[in-house]
Parts: sequence; structure tokens; C-alpha cells
Amino acid sequence: MTHGRFALVLPLLLASSLVAPAADRKVDLSKEQVGKSPVAFEPIVGTWIVAEDGGEKVIRVDGSPWKAAQDAPTRLLASSARRLYGTTNEELMDNANQFAYYPVAVAKDVSAFENGTLRVKFRTVAGDLDRASGILFNVKENGDWLAVRYNDTENNIALWEFHNGLRRPVKFSDRAKKFMLDRAAWHELKLTIEGTDFKAWIDDQLALEYTLGSEPGPGRNGAPPNPDLFPANNPVLRAPFKGRVGLWAKTDTTSHFKDFVVSAK
Repeated sequence: MTHGRFALVLPLLLASSLVAPAADRKVDLSKEQVGKSPVAFEPIVGTWIVAEDGGEKVIRVDGSPWKAAQDAPTRLLASSARRLYGTTNEELMDNANQFAYYPVAVAKDVSAFENGTLRVKFRTVAGDLDRASGILFNVKENGDWLAVRYNDTENNIALWEFHNGLRRPVKFSDRAKKFMLDRAAWHELKLTIEGTDFKAWIDDQLALEYTLGSEPGPGRNGAPPNPDLFPANNPVLRAPFKGRVGLWAKTDTTSHFKDFVVSAK
């Protein structure tokens, strides 16, 4: 699906919203049908289905259709990047149009999360190009969003913004600290927002802190920051940080999600 599809679907979701999120609202998957598209989440980009994992119903983002659609040059690029740069090749991939693909699914009954906590449990299942699982938030009606994610190929946490069809990094966790998670196990990703104060945790370890709406620092190697990272140029980086929430992944990632909880402050 395209960015345009996002902009078309979100106004309908906003119009049909029930109420703002209440304290400790857990998305209920008990009545979902395995093998079907989820009812609790609206898949906007990518392939999202209900699956069963360990006797529990979970939301599965399935990266295999994306992988199957790759052509030979794309596969060559991915293979070459791995050989040249190991796992730290995210910038190279993002600069290639073939990799501009971010599966997202929006929680239907959470109309406007602003201050509080979002948390979800995830388990990495597969992914050759990427194994990234995240929380989507501050989703605007035009399809712009913010997301925090764990990357199983880089073993880090990052905050990203998406504006006018392009994704850019806002802040990474400390590059000297790697979060080496057991891929076979379930892990919890959590974020908190209080006004402009943003924090992210992985398995109860504080991984990232940031003041939303801050002016960007220098880019790589001291280069001037991208103009789109200045809040004056980018509405998704300006307060109030209020919008829809959901799940996020990248390219051919296959991950399972459960226990998505919204706690309003």
C-alpha cells in the first residue's frame, strides 16, 4: 500500500473513533479470528494477520510478501550491504527506493493518545533484510507519524519521524550500548510521553530519552541537520504530540505482537 492510502484511511478512522484512551486499556485479541486480518487494528501498510503463538492469539506482521516481491537488483543490494557493512547498513538501505517500505497498523479504538504510556510485547520471528519491531504514535490524519523501535540487526532503540513520505532518524540509543535480546523470547517495548518529555524502555531498561520538539543537532560527520528535522518545517515534530497509535515494522520483518496497552495520564 502507498502513503496515499494512509492519508485516505486515517480520516475515516478519526471520524469513527469511540473515545479517547482510558487508563490501562489493553487491546483485546480474544475474539480475533486466526488467519484473518485483525479487527482491533487497521492495517495501513503491509500484511497484518491474527496468528497463534504458544496458545495465545497475537498480531503477526508478515514480511514474506515484501520479500517475495523483491527483484534481483534489490537482493544484490541487500547482500552487498551486509558484506560491506555488517548489520549497520540502515542508512544505505533507506536511501534506496526499494527499501522505502514500513508496515504499520493503527489501533482502531484509541483516537487521541497524548500523555501517558504505551507498551507492547513482541517476538522476532524472521527477516533477512530487517528484524525491526516498534510502536507507532502521534499518527496524524495525513499519514505522518513518530515511531520508536527495537532493531534486532543493530540491537538498538531508535526514535523515527515520517513526514511527506520520507522517514528520518530523530535519536538513537547510545551506540556504545547494545541490547542483545534473545530472539526466541518475548520482550517488552515501552514509551512514555509527558508533554515534550519522551522516554523509551526495552525490558524495563531505560534506553532512550529525548525532548520532543527540540531543534536537531548536527548530522553525520558534523553536517548540517536535515531541514525536515526542524519542528518549524515539520508538523509531526511540533507539540501537541497527540494522535493515533499502533504497531510498526520494517521491510521483510516478521514479528508477533501481543499485550498492547495504552495508559493515559
